[in-house]
Amino acid sequence: MADTMQTVPILEVIAHHAGLKSFLLPPVLEAEPGQFVTVWLPGVDEKPFALSGRRPHALEITVKAVGPFTRRLLEARPGDRVGLRGPFGRGFSLTGGAVLVGGGIGNAPLRFLAQRLDEAGLPFSWLAGARQAADLPFEAYLQRDPRVRIFTDDGSAGTAGPVTVGLATALASGPAAVVCGAGPEPMLLALREAARRAGWRAELSFERYMKCGIGLCGQCCLDGSGLRLCVEGPVLDEAAMQGVTEWGLPHRGPSGRRPSAGPPSR
Repeated sequence: MADTMQTVPILEVIAHHAGLKSFLLPPVLEAEPGQFVTVWLPGVDEKPFALSGRRPHALEITVKAVGPFTRRLLEARPGDRVGLRGPFGRGFSLTGGAVLVGGGIGNAPLRFLAQRLDEAGLPFSWLAGARQAADLPFEAYLQRDPRVRIFTDDGSAGTAGPVTVGLATALASGPAAVVCGAGPEPMLLALREAARRAGWRAELSFERYMKCGIGLCGQCCLDGSGLRLCVEGPVLDEAAMQGVTEWGLPHRGPSGRRPSAGPPSR
């Protein structure tokens, strides 16, 4: 883990859809799928992002416009400089026979996981979901891979319906292994329950408001367990999830209070 801020240039910007882009950055750190880095925009703020891939000469993060910081970041161009810290936290394991399940921008860290599984020669399948095609990163890449099934709530890409529609079939298609999920919390909790019923392990990537990234500030501690999501997570297994009492509640914001609904925007 590296808490030292490194300032790096943006090498390339790839537009997927309106308000959804990937940024290629110099490979100044080593990370595992599911771990995260923090990106600093001088004069704006610093926010955490999971890596969405690694190329021979670049790291990749994928960003969706959901708040003031991400909208400013999406305005950045090649040559602009950003700060980078990390990697932080605990990521996914590399397990053959894994079923990857992503919701919206949650498919970003799963793409990195898929790359690493391919490199290790380990088989996997991937259920990639989103509300609509415009919310799905790497759509062309996903459409080409026969191991991927796409689901959209409005039917604008792949199969109409939530991504969990295809989960029962995926879990029954081979020997029990692990479900690796990233996306909205209600989807993750549904994956957790489905994995338990089917006798599969679950590794799920959760999101909370994070500040320090190294477990000192306590901002991302989970009620009931005291787990620091930036250190013991963001990927949690069943043993870690069992003691948490705040699943399904609105996430705490910068003040430490829970809003009436929804996670804080970025």
